[in-house]
Amino acid sequence: MESTDESEPCPQTKQHEQDHLSMKPQIEDLFSKLSATEELHSISDNMVNVINKHDELIHFESNDVNGKDIAMENLEHCEIFVKGIPSSLHIKNLHGCVIIAGPCSRTVEIDECHQCEFAIACQQLNVHTSDECDFYVHITAKPIIEDCHHCRFAPYNVEYQSKQTDIAQSGLVWTIDYWNDVLDCTHLLPGVHSPNWQTIEEEERKGWSLDVSSHHLF
Repeated sequence: MESTDESEPCPQTKQHEQDHLSMKPQIEDLFSKLSATEELHSISDNMVNVINKHDELIHFESNDVNGKDIAMENLEHCEIFVKGIPSSLHIKNLHGCVIIAGPCSRTVEIDECHQCEFAIACQQLNVHTSDECDFYVHITAKPIIEDCHHCRFAPYNVEYQSKQTDIAQSGLVWTIDYWNDVLDCTHLLPGVHSPNWQTIEEEERKGWSLDVSSHHLF
């Protein structure tokens, strides 16, 4: 299902915003702990973190990420491919990166990202203080942006062999998709489309694979 109502004001997302505000202290604490660690790339029983990397290509397989929270911070010109079903994604301060992920069972939080490309399927997407980013999303609630500029949206366009199995196990309802019904919390004029986001024209849209042998665009 694709929604065409692009003018609904943010007050109707009050519950989503309250949920997000309640999560912000936890997210900030998470990134504070990550910044203090000496490990630049680590995997634990319930957490995967990638921080302070430049010009790297990183692959995660299902056994690395299933059911885990993934945090990415301070990355520049990296390409990260996440195959599997992470629980949540917390992404902060990325420049010129490409992040391609399988279905996330909960929320994706993105903050302070610039000139990046994201392909993500999730329940809820919250984007803050980011610009010139492209989002290829399948999402079961309306995406929320705040203090963002020059963002573009298109349908999730990622293929790989275990995709249908991962979708079923993630719990996402694939018949519901609000990829083009973005709520801009800094643009509250009813009936006027936000100038901060637009859809990507079909001829410009990209696609990716999460199978290691064929990550290239299709």
